[in-house]
Amino acid sequence: MKILGLCHDVLICAGALVEEGEVVAAAAEERFDRRKQSRVFPAKAIQWCLQKAGLELADLDEVVIAWNPSIDLETLPEGWLSRRHRAEHFHQVPAQLMRLARGSAPREVTIGEVFAGGPPVTFVNHYDAHIGNSYFTSGWDEAAICILDGRAERQTSLLAAARGTAVERLAEVSYPHSLGLFYGTVTQHLGFRPDSDEWKVMALGSDSDPRPYLDSMRPLVRVRDDGSFALALEYFEFYNQFDRRMYSDLWEATFGPARRSDEAFTDRHRALAAACQALFEEKAAELLHILHRRTGLKRLAGSGGCFMNSVFNGKIGALTPFEELFVSGSPDDSGTAVGAAFFLEAQRTGRKRSTNLEANDWGPAFTDAQCAEAVRRFGLPNARRVDDPAAAAATDLAEGRILGWFQGAMEFGQRALGHRSILLDPRRADGKDAVNAAVKFRESFRPFAPAILAEAVGDWFDCPANATAPFMERVFRFRPDQAPRVPAVVHTDGTGRVQTVAPGQGRFRALIEGFETLTGIPIVLNTSFNLNGEPIVCTPEDAVRTFYTCGLDVLYLGDMRISKTAD
Repeated sequence: MKILGLCHDVLICAGALVEEGEVVAAAAEERFDRRKQSRVFPAKAIQWCLQKAGLELADLDEVVIAWNPSIDLETLPEGWLSRRHRAEHFHQVPAQLMRLARGSAPREVTIGEVFAGGPPVTFVNHYDAHIGNSYFTSGWDEAAICILDGRAERQTSLLAAARGTAVERLAEVSYPHSLGLFYGTVTQHLGFRPDSDEWKVMALGSDSDPRPYLDSMRPLVRVRDDGSFALALEYFEFYNQFDRRMYSDLWEATFGPARRSDEAFTDRHRALAAACQALFEEKAAELLHILHRRTGLKRLAGSGGCFMNSVFNGKIGALTPFEELFVSGSPDDSGTAVGAAFFLEAQRTGRKRSTNLEANDWGPAFTDAQCAEAVRRFGLPNARRVDDPAAAAATDLAEGRILGWFQGAMEFGQRALGHRSILLDPRRADGKDAVNAAVKFRESFRPFAPAILAEAVGDWFDCPANATAPFMERVFRFRPDQAPRVPAVVHTDGTGRVQTVAPGQGRFRALIEGFETLTGIPIVLNTSFNLNGEPIVCTPEDAVRTFYTCGLDVLYLGDMRISKTAD
């Protein structure tokens, strides 16, 4: 089957093409229209996916949307038309696809048809798409499933058990009770943007004491024995259409006034952030204990925006009875484009993937020749071809330079994993401040990730020797004797958001190996190749523009080395 999966009208819109159980192409719309967290219909992503596969829309077997607007129709008042309502997707999505197909309108059309000869369009429940993006891409034959996010059509959490292609739903919670929106409320109260800046809260409170507010916060979330939960709604306003605040007057009376976005951070703000993270971990762990008790399964597949919480992900093995965890490289809404396609394929064929998705480099790729042509076209000074980009880059890192690293196919998801990265020597004591101030232009308290050779992770982190985190999806604690050696990637609480780099991962793996040969350190600082407020770079042109508008020293564009100085 050839299935096009789409998520649109969500936090990050995306498209993915899955054929016979393999991702042929996948990308978020933001990488093409250059608007961070773009929420427009992913027309450019669709066109690129079809072009990559050499297909037309009419060649597809099915188009699947990761949201079910029929659920919205259930709440439509009698006699009303659907103005600015998700039920409009029933005609808007086919209309957008028909526009992309550039076909003529038929004389008559039946629901389910996009255009003459076009594929059927199926809308699946958002959480089914999350199941597809977790369990159906894990490669496991059975697993417990936990979905946690802000909200779907009506759901905000799901506990389930899956065996083969069958999924048994065990516990569900509906809006407005939501762990994700609880976290978003604290995010807004601390002066950040909810549905975007939750990881800033995670970083802000990482080395603070949660106890000043944790006892007052605990009654706000009550977990029931069946795996459901409830919020104390009198503390919240996010369900009130007439109040732009997510928190109520009672919230401010209990936890103090909201922080202005331009206000300096205080110990109160840090303690609130710490209490938020501590309560989230406590309540999410309670849910997982219940899920384990009800299923008896040792493997957990997690998805939804709450599984972007890498600190909690890294603690699941210690806080819960689960022995193995799978979280994809994009557990957020963008990943439901991939998940919807995998879920639908499993339902249509009765089969699922037998291996997990260990990589997500599904975006546009550019050869060394194409990169060299971009350099020639721009007439860039101080540019030269190098025989071994990985070895040359390792030397540059060891000599203290900040690198832009643009290689191969773009990753899918919000994290760069060595194809669209900014790299630095982790031994630099000023490394974190240097990258924050000169390149990323973001808050000084936010950490950077250590990318480490997979076989060395047990030597550097307090985790099992065979632990893996290929998608930078978990935080582990550094071993106390190792942390002083790599200060640029050690967070203030002694942890690091780890990316394990296995053999076979091309030039990025070779670069880290070369850096270890030069320095004895099997780690480099890796962060996404973008400026604050912009999407990760997609094309050589994006990379060149970003390079010349920030404090990077050297850009490796394929096998071209471009410097800002004549060195």
